[in-house]
Amino acid sequence: MANTRPNSSSTQTFLVAGAVVLAALGIYLNIGSDEPSGGAKGGGAASPGDAGRPTSRTRPRDDSEGVRRLRISPEKLNLGTISQCGPRGAYEIVLSNDGTVPVTVVGWVATSSGIRPGIAPNAVVAPGGLLKVPIEIDPLGLGPKSQRLDFRLDGNARGGSVRIDYEIVSPIVPMPVLVVRPEVFDTKIVDLERVVDPEREAPVGKFAVTSFEPPVARVVGSAGDGHVAIEIDFKAIDALAADNPGSPLFEWEQRRDMRRWKAFDLEIATDSEACPSLRLRVRNK
Repeated sequence: MANTRPNSSSTQTFLVAGAVVLAALGIYLNIGSDEPSGGAKGGGAASPGDAGRPTSRTRPRDDSEGVRRLRISPEKLNLGTISQCGPRGAYEIVLSNDGTVPVTVVGWVATSSGIRPGIAPNAVVAPGGLLKVPIEIDPLGLGPKSQRLDFRLDGNARGGSVRIDYEIVSPIVPMPVLVVRPEVFDTKIVDLERVVDPEREAPVGKFAVTSFEPPVARVVGSAGDGHVAIEIDFKAIDALAADNPGSPLFEWEQRRDMRRWKAFDLEIATDSEACPSLRLRVRNK
């Protein structure tokens, strides 16, 4: 199977490629289901520029049942520099109910599929209570990023937003940055590319992949120093998921009467001191 390989190993090339891939990812919706959807269809996502502006949906609602007021703290997360290499960072926000009635968070909307809050569907925050929500970030691409995460309340009310800023700097970058199961084939080729620092004029160093966890991929070749091609085996992933139903290794979803794996992080070990371990997000169709 042919796989498109970048012609340049400069950081600028990866910035452009990453921007194109992320633009194609669109808006990630999680309202009443675990399904991603392109654009703002069905989610009512506001434009990133209006984050923090008061609207009729963000003001407290006075009715016969009381006042609903959900507060998010902090309103802005500045994560600094993050990377696909090494362990994932731990981030958290707090949802506080400053109103007089319970608040049900029915879903969320993010401007990137790389933003995932760890909140259960239809989570309820009692009056005067709070809910700590861990945030997972997939470093997709390279360069500075500014994303927005909105929460939705029952009745299609907006429950507030948090702005998440960070910069992705990874010594080794996968292309594509997010691996989605092909429509026809059971395998997918991914290029691992060593990034050159143009300011320091650092040479592209040679590296090798030493293992995969779980073992559902293999090395299929290279194109000189700083380039390694691997092949993801989706049939092997299916078999692993079938043998380990409910395993925390996977993110799961329910489709009609069938429970299936939705996504997981493939850990790729290398002999590179700059990136001994690389995380690659893999998704089912």
